[in-house]
Amino acid sequence: MSRRTQTAVILWIFVMCAGGVAPAAAQVQMPNPKEMSGRPLADGELPIGTVSVRVIRGGFDKDIPNQPVEFTIDGESRVVNTDASGRAEVSGIRSGVSVSAVTVVDGERLESQTFVMGSSGMRMALVATDPEDTARAAEDQALASAPAARGIVVLGPESRVVVELGEDGLTVFYLLQILNTARTPVDIGGPLIFELPQGARGVSILPESSPQGSANGPRLIVTGPFAPGPTTVEAAYELPYRGPTVRLEQVWPATLQVLSLFVEQYGALDIASPQVTGRSLMTGQQGPYISATGPAIQAGQRLTIDFSGLPYRAQWPRWVALTLALGFISWGLWSGWTAPARRRI
Repeated sequence: MSRRTQTAVILWIFVMCAGGVAPAAAQVQMPNPKEMSGRPLADGELPIGTVSVRVIRGGFDKDIPNQPVEFTIDGESRVVNTDASGRAEVSGIRSGVSVSAVTVVDGERLESQTFVMGSSGMRMALVATDPEDTARAAEDQALASAPAARGIVVLGPESRVVVELGEDGLTVFYLLQILNTARTPVDIGGPLIFELPQGARGVSILPESSPQGSANGPRLIVTGPFAPGPTTVEAAYELPYRGPTVRLEQVWPATLQVLSLFVEQYGALDIASPQVTGRSLMTGQQGPYISATGPAIQAGQRLTIDFSGLPYRAQWPRWVALTLALGFISWGLWSGWTAPARRRI
């Protein structure tokens, strides 16, 4: 694994974990309730020795009241009906006793994992299949395989710009969530082309990126059509600089719904941008980072970031040394050319 790839992986983990610190820049992806069905969770808000089971159909907005739930507690069965909020509870269970729960909804048997009662209350959900969700999933699958229709995509809220100091310049990572909110594939009329900032070099696609992304000189190109939902494209490039400042300007070919920027903080390094409305200093595995956020940037608009306080080596000693070297070479050539003439005299 190359150093750039290793860095990208670390940065990706870091920025994803940091999403909670910058709420404007992140959306929390809720787990599928069906995947959580029957998994016991300790709950310090419940009385010790209490088990609460919530029975729902599909999602947490569809409670099932008056549903019999059979608890098996240390081998003994106890049936409790759910209340108006879809919850059935038993209490007074001793620590170290094994507990499980089961219910049957419309012929579907829902069972919990068997667990040992600890020193806190326990909570779980039993999730029945929602016929409406099943029908919609089948419809979505059919629509996703339909021919692409003309439409648009946006750069979703999980998109990130991450910048770190490289050996010869700034290393810039684009972690892009290209989002198609339609239920069918969309064709935007051609590829999505990112004209990278002036001076960008060494453009590469990271290993976890969608194969729809490719690099062509100073361009990042993402070909369609775009399937419903997100298409993730991850790319990196180097932005060289020669002094303590440099500017990054990026025109977005699609609307960036939320600006989310992470910059490695080193020494006096700082950033300024008219698009940034909030910022904070964070610490990750790589060290301190500036976390900056801002509102949406519309398609065709420009993101401008000015970097200052960059570490650099002054160029004048190099030029002085080069000038002296050229002077000695010129003197040597002149001496060699004029020596025969002096001997003839």
